Amino acid sequence: MRRVPVLLMLFSAFLFLPPTLLQSALGQNSLEPLAARPALALAPNDDDLVVAMLNKGLDDDIIVAKIKASNWTFQLSDDEMLALRKQGLSARVIAVMIDHMVLSGASVFVDDKHVDISTLSQAKTGGRLLNNLTGDLTPLKENAYLDGPIAATSASPMPEIKITVPRGDSIKNYVLVQMKQKGDRREIEVSTGSGISNSRSGVETSAIRKTLVIPRGNNTFQLLPDKPLKHGAYMVYVIGSADERKDIYARGYDFSVLY
Repeated sequence: MRRVPVLLMLFSAFLFLPPTLLQSALGQNSLEPLAARPALALAPNDDDLVVAMLNKGLDDDIIVAKIKASNWTFQLSDDEMLALRKQGLSARVIAVMIDHMVLSGASVFVDDKHVDISTLSQAKTGGRLLNNLTGDLTPLKENAYLDGPIAATSASPMPEIKITVPRGDSIKNYVLVQMKQKGDRREIEVSTGSGISNSRSGVETSAIRKTLVIPRGNNTFQLLPDKPLKHGAYMVYVIGSADERKDIYARGYDFSVLY
């Protein structure tokens, strides 16, 4: 019974040792300052690049075009968006940053080659027609295009297309489409606003190529064409990416089959 008070006395004395003696007793690294330990890596955030463009005097059109053509990554919380507004960024630019943040989340490889997401420009506007039966304004189809007769990425007739989708996204939002080659550019027929060319995808139905979707684990999927692709231009089209209000006519991951 006398051992308990003795142990308590020894423990109390141990707690009141000078820091140098305590560190020696416990080992050199036990009391390593937290500041000396490596910090956790932060997610990439390229907000400052957009603000820098604004501070250089570039207007919204140029900033928006640069964001769409870039591989920048944004992590926008409500507080961060408010801070960007206070720094002078317009609501339009922030909306494009949000859209870019969402749509550029997938990682796409074609025949083991990484493919960046591309934004298609508007080739021509069909305007809107008044539906005589309903009185609604129905958007006409528009052609969206990418510059260049071929893509930077080439692929085989039976390409291995691997897509890793971000959490909360679905592989159903990605379809394989064939683009039309028109001289020095590649086009695809889309609809903007609330109208769609196809009830599911918003892209011309005849352009869609059938694929088998094979789960590969960890939100990764393989798109396998049901038959060899012909020579031409193709794109893994992002469903819902055409939005006229945000100056986006289509987005996707393009490649060319050359043989």
